[in-house]
Amino acid sequence: MTASERRRSRRIEFASAALLRYGDNCSLEARIDTRDISLHGLMLTTDVRLPVETPCVIELHLSGTTSEMDVVAHGVIQRHEDAGMAIAFTRVDPDSFIHILNLVKLHEAE
Repeated sequence: MTASERRRSRRIEFASAALLRYGDNCSLEARIDTRDISLHGLMLTTDVRLPVETPCVIELHLSGTTSEMDVVAHGVIQRHEDAGMAIAFTRVDPDSFIHILNLVKLHEAE
């Protein structure tokens, strides 16, 4: 069984601008595209590799045809892949969790 088969939650393909904050006022200011997202974390497509276990805050700005919303989650760098870094969520505020849950459910229905 591969690591992806052992994952607990369904992942969806998803692209959005993201901002990753870490350390003492450090951030990746460039546009970062998420490769996929689930209720437990996301994959960032980036050439930057922060050390595994680095705590971070990820900010996603979601915009649709009729509304916009920001999702903020605390996480930790979980692993590196050729295309980027996986982040496991450690804390997500209730409103952001509901936005992610709705996003996942919407894409599962397609």
